[in-house]
Amino acid sequence: MPTLESDLILVKNTESVMEITLNRPDKLNALSSVMYWDLVKLLKAAEESDDIRVVLFSGEGKSFSAGNDLVDFLNAAPGEAPAAAAFIEAIHDFPKVVVAAVQGNAVGVGTTMLLHMDLVVASEDAKFITPFADLGAVPEAGSAKLIPAWLGYQRAARLLLLCEPMLAQEAYETGLVAKVVKREELEATARNWAVALAKKPPRALRESKRLMRESINKPLYEVVKEDLALFGDLLQGDEAKAVIAAMLSKSK
Repeated sequence: MPTLESDLILVKNTESVMEITLNRPDKLNALSSVMYWDLVKLLKAAEESDDIRVVLFSGEGKSFSAGNDLVDFLNAAPGEAPAAAAFIEAIHDFPKVVVAAVQGNAVGVGTTMLLHMDLVVASEDAKFITPFADLGAVPEAGSAKLIPAWLGYQRAARLLLLCEPMLAQEAYETGLVAKVVKREELEATARNWAVALAKKPPRALRESKRLMRESINKPLYEVVKEDLALFGDLLQGDEAKAVIAAMLSKSK
């Protein structure tokens, strides 16, 4: 486990899941530079560890995250290493499966980071808010491409130009989140998903995630060729053979 710079990020490893909790509830989990760098460290450690198969993100308190700490932005020195950018690159490139549990407000990067995760569970009170234009900025983390692609241009314009909040049910209906649950069910639902995923063959999960992510920018015929070749390769591997042998043994 890497040494973290503050106690604003909590982490524990259980059942092959690294649980990362944003722990700044008094500031609605607004992300500071120190927090971003700690998250980068943790993602690198999770990627390199054979014991960690899934990462689970959550936020302590009323809200998942209020987004970037604006004080950090104002105080940033010219040429200072962009901590937020390093985190977005790290979560975008992370090869293992990531689950998120979102309650209350998910503002700015609190929403756009979710675009680079794999399964998002939201509580009924969740709100997804992308106020970049209101702040005199532009959408980050690839959201100007991903949100229109997932939600359609008109809904994306409501989010990214009008900066209207999107409520949990609409986020589910448009595919921004995978499931909406009651607030008291959020933690258990996300953790159960993470544990279930961690029990699956790890290479199959990683390659499935990669295929899904990379296929967005590839012609269908290339995707078909690649997945068929990979399908055959994995079936001949130790991972699949062990799973199939166990299934056959159980059926007998």
